[in-house]
Amino acid sequence: MVAPATVAVALLVAASAFFSLVAVVGFYRLPDVYARAHAASKSETLGALLGLSAAAVAFGPGRETFRLALLALFVLVTGPTAAHAIVRAAADAGTAPWTRDRAATDGGRTVTPSDGTTAPADRTDEGGDRR
Repeated sequence: MVAPATVAVALLVAASAFFSLVAVVGFYRLPDVYARAHAASKSETLGALLGLSAAAVAFGPGRETFRLALLALFVLVTGPTAAHAIVRAAADAGTAPWTRDRAATDGGRTVTPSDGTTAPADRTDEGGDRR
């Protein structure tokens, strides 16, 4: 008979791997820095928290679990905060978000609209201070 804690750890690890994979796919497939930051702040943070939860269940109550809880709190605060800072820096630099109307150049590759039209990759005239 399999212990319930072992099943819980396996489910938490599987969920962690799933959300981490979703984040990796998001980093690769999403067209611009704004969408990629969303993948980072949501799915990767959840994947890390589920992985830390799996470790806490595996260790059981004790000093290690307390340390994992502190680490989870750190990840919960810093992941979305870092993504927000990156998006804010991109907005302050005048990076326009991707739309269906134009192509977006990001990370050395160009993403074109689905209808096949081409449009300017960067619109620096729209940036400005968004505070």
